[in-house]
Amino acid sequence: MLRLLILQWEFPLFPALSALASHFIFVFQEFYKPGPKSAETSILCVPILAYVYANVFSILVDRTPASMLLASLATAIPSAFLAIYFIHSRQIERKSKPKISTTKMFVFALAGLALVALSAYGLAELPACTKCRRGVELIGHLEFERYYLICLFGGMIGMSSFLFLHEALRRYFKPAIK
Repeated sequence: MLRLLILQWEFPLFPALSALASHFIFVFQEFYKPGPKSAETSILCVPILAYVYANVFSILVDRTPASMLLASLATAIPSAFLAIYFIHSRQIERKSKPKISTTKMFVFALAGLALVALSAYGLAELPACTKCRRGVELIGHLEFERYYLICLFGGMIGMSSFLFLHEALRRYFKPAIK
């Protein structure tokens, strides 16, 4: 299986460069930037994970709506956990007056996850277009492109949805903890 991954690994221009740039910015932000750190650097993990998971899923897994959703969640969940870890370990201050209610935040989180599920289904069922040669050079072949797009955009939407869900649950259970 590892040999198959090594032999069929894709290096399209845009995904590879965005993953490499995100990696360098993440390393600079975390290790070389003086001063206080923030939790926003965890969003840089999404292009890196999207590139890796698009290669792995396009090579090893058949394209189904479930596999597309799994690839998107595999991108979103580690990035969201890293953001939550940064928030709690760096003790980032929260605003005292929330501008959005807990119920609305919970609904937005569920709506974002539903949007990711619908887009995964749509990308899995999208018919193929073989006329675009320039797209293959820039983004990759069709299977890679589908997984990359759902991992990139679904990962960002899913990450923000998980962060909304975390904040809503934190607000809801805060009176019970004290």
